[in-house]
Amino acid sequence: MKKLILIRALAFIISSPFATSLALAQNIVNGEQHHAITTSNPEAKKAAAEILQKGGNAVDAAVAALLTLTVVQTSNVGIAGYGGSIIIYSAKDKKVSSIDFDQKAPLKFNTETFNEKTATHGYLATGVPGVVSGLSLALKNHGTLSWKVVSQHAYELANKGILVDERLKRSLESFIKNSDPVSIKAYLPNGIPEIGTIWTQKDLAKIIKLIGEKGPDAFYKGDLAKKIAKHIQANGGVLTEEDFSKYQATESEPVKINYRGYDIYSPPVPSAGLTSLSILKTLENFDLKKVRPFGFEYFNLFAQASKLAWADRFKYLGDPDFVKFSTSDLLSDKAGIQNAEKIRHEEVASVDPGKPEPLHTVNVVVIDKDQNIVSLTATQGNSYGSGVSVPGTGLVFGHGISRFDYTSGTPNYPQPGKRVQHNMAPTIVLKDGKPYIGLGLPGGRYIVTVTSQLLIDLLDFNQTPEQAVKAPRIHNEGDNKIKLSKSVSETDINDLKLKGFDVQTVGELGGPANVAIINQSTGVIDAASQAGSAGVEVK
Repeated sequence: MKKLILIRALAFIISSPFATSLALAQNIVNGEQHHAITTSNPEAKKAAAEILQKGGNAVDAAVAALLTLTVVQTSNVGIAGYGGSIIIYSAKDKKVSSIDFDQKAPLKFNTETFNEKTATHGYLATGVPGVVSGLSLALKNHGTLSWKVVSQHAYELANKGILVDERLKRSLESFIKNSDPVSIKAYLPNGIPEIGTIWTQKDLAKIIKLIGEKGPDAFYKGDLAKKIAKHIQANGGVLTEEDFSKYQATESEPVKINYRGYDIYSPPVPSAGLTSLSILKTLENFDLKKVRPFGFEYFNLFAQASKLAWADRFKYLGDPDFVKFSTSDLLSDKAGIQNAEKIRHEEVASVDPGKPEPLHTVNVVVIDKDQNIVSLTATQGNSYGSGVSVPGTGLVFGHGISRFDYTSGTPNYPQPGKRVQHNMAPTIVLKDGKPYIGLGLPGGRYIVTVTSQLLIDLLDFNQTPEQAVKAPRIHNEGDNKIKLSKSVSETDINDLKLKGFDVQTVGELGGPANVAIINQSTGVIDAASQAGSAGVEVK
């Protein structure tokens, strides 16, 4: 007789500009079937759950969820989104690996044509989309099911349609504001659908089906790539068939630190995990357990450590195929100690963080019954990315080109074929060599600092996932400007101002975070997402 699986779920409403709800899902498991899914959307959660029920693993489920998000949240991520990264713990191999599917500058990139303005919207803002290649590589190397199987839920939603609510209508209205007439007609041939109607994406469904039948080469080589390149070039872009045919996502060793006995992993540069981990290596030299959580001393230490980490990012980090730097040096105990001494002696300098970046991205965290863990983050860039759509495809193209630093001589300065330095930092933690935590979030540059804070919340302050995803936060990008959650006390805010910080309080720092923790003694999974109970499933 199978033993009972008891699931407890609590939901809370919190104040934020996103009007999100927060859910804690906790299970007590004495049977063999249990898993966790945390994401921003109920349809994505449903897609992942269906795959796990079919016997798929965490990678299969995460890819299914992400593909569903490309249909229901195309403003944030798409089949033609600019890219992302994945971190995977394999229970079979007892190993953590990562996959990068970042966008590259076109081979015909030149400084006379490209600048910050042309890289934001329009046909020069498009690079080769990395999403299809990245998800396909994850399935090939770590999944158990085919693209055709894991894409079924996404295909059906695109083909049969999704209900238009007020939020989706507003989103599509924003697409029109930043798009050219050809792209608007291509993506919305019948105009913006009315609230309460069903919106179908038949052309997108055909693309999803085509990849399922013929594999990723159907996207990167042949008629589809030729059609996309021809259309983009006809409208002033420089993307070519050669750009498509040469694109390939890559699997590589993640960056890793040991933090207070925990092994923490994130994808390597050009992902942003190195910066998040650098903050932790500095703060490891302070006893945070003796510091009042979310008070002046903690926020001051975090802000100073953040300033140092961002300074290193701007000084050293770019596509490692083009830029030479030492990951081991930047994440060494020695570097952490030296940074801590700078904080103690008040020798932390400010740096110019450059222009602000938008927040539109998605994340999915899945743990399966075998304790495989996946955190997957992908993006369009800004809302609907470049705003470019190619007739007959249903695709909206991301604008990874906008994430380059157009200041000549900087490590993230664009070059032909160079990957852009981005902010995504999906993360996995092992404890005593065993799978422990999967986490991630969207939110532009906020991802970098919030990732560090989530880890501190969980590992230093002993918070639950529920507590961590709703905890007060701080954000800094290298200068003396900091943003704080509105829940921080006036006394602490004033003390930070006296310390020389320009303080702004905001309702939300970062997008909806996803956290899942395995109790290593019992196998119980505790998971939470700011996206609400509809985006969390634990069984």
